[in-house]
Amino acid sequence: MHLWIAALLTGVMGLVLGLLGGGGSILTVPILVYVLGIEAHAAIAFSLVLVGATALVAALLHNRKARVDWKDGLLFASFGAPMNLLAAYFSRRLSGPLLLLLFGMVMGIAGIAMLRRGEKHQDAPHKHDIRPAIASGAAVGLLTGFLGIGGGFLIVPALVLFLEMPMKLACGTSLLVIAANSAVALFGRLHSLQLAWIPLLALTAPSVVATYLGVELSERFSGKQLRKAFAVFVIVLGILMMANNVATLFKH
Repeated sequence: MHLWIAALLTGVMGLVLGLLGGGGSILTVPILVYVLGIEAHAAIAFSLVLVGATALVAALLHNRKARVDWKDGLLFASFGAPMNLLAAYFSRRLSGPLLLLLFGMVMGIAGIAMLRRGEKHQDAPHKHDIRPAIASGAAVGLLTGFLGIGGGFLIVPALVLFLEMPMKLACGTSLLVIAANSAVALFGRLHSLQLAWIPLLALTAPSVVATYLGVELSERFSGKQLRKAFAVFVIVLGILMMANNVATLFKH
């Protein structure tokens, strides 16, 4: 029964990922931990496969609508990759509850940034500049490797704020970077990787189908409206995760 609930929820994740270009790991890690009861570090590795595969499909779908900047996306990912691997090594030294507590804190900060960003940046003309791509790519790579996440909820703001991408182009490009970041972060965890392939396949199928719907729906809704609604959701979920894991840490 729990697997069916998780499949339904990962379908929601795929929808959000295709629609907004981020939020995959934000949704997937709590689903795996709290619905399926998977340990935090294992859930992170599991989510890298699930989110990475879904993001790759979504990126290819966005690319059909000319919403992926391959040059800046690959540049962003390439400078984040070394930091991603370095951070993944140190993340293994943290306990599961502490890792999830940090995850919740980052979610809350990102949600607030998404709300504030919506008022100031309205799809400005895209300027190609290697410096912000290097700096923001390295910073996001460090954080995504440390937390073991695709990082779309940080990548989209970075692409819009620092690379000045239009919102829909940033969403498609973010998915390319998420797929690359997920692959790199997964490589950094191969030494301890143990996946249950049947549940993974059962969760990937609805996610991929739903992300197709998300990409199609992105044509019909305002990016500003969707961003605000999702930001509130991210903040609420982040607060819940922090509260739960602070209690767990104090018990120990």
